[in-house]
Amino acid sequence: MDDVPRILVVEDEYLIALELDTELRAAGYRVIGPVPDIDGALGVLKVEWPDAAILDVNLAGKWVTPVAETLRSMSVPFILASGYVAADLQAQPVLRDAVNVGKSWRSEFLLKSLRDALDGA
Repeated sequence: MDDVPRILVVEDEYLIALELDTELRAAGYRVIGPVPDIDGALGVLKVEWPDAAILDVNLAGKWVTPVAETLRSMSVPFILASGYVAADLQAQPVLRDAVNVGKSWRSEFLLKSLRDALDGA
């Protein structure tokens, strides 16, 4: 089980978090979370070292930037699952170049983006 990639999911909308959890587990990943807020995610990162993460950009009105910065400092790749578009992310350097699969993602695109992130692509 140690070779199963661990994916941190940070999402505050319950149904979306549940959908991500279900899709990732079905694809063979181990899910950490889902975590609904920044403090919770930062707490998890003090005790867990995920292989990658999927982040919502807006968590109850707060940017996920502190979590993304922590992941970047840990060299943990992440992708976004957000309704925000590229222009919205320009003011957030840690987020602006991240792959964003959107909020109405296609499973194939989500899983390919995650595999690419895990492979360092």
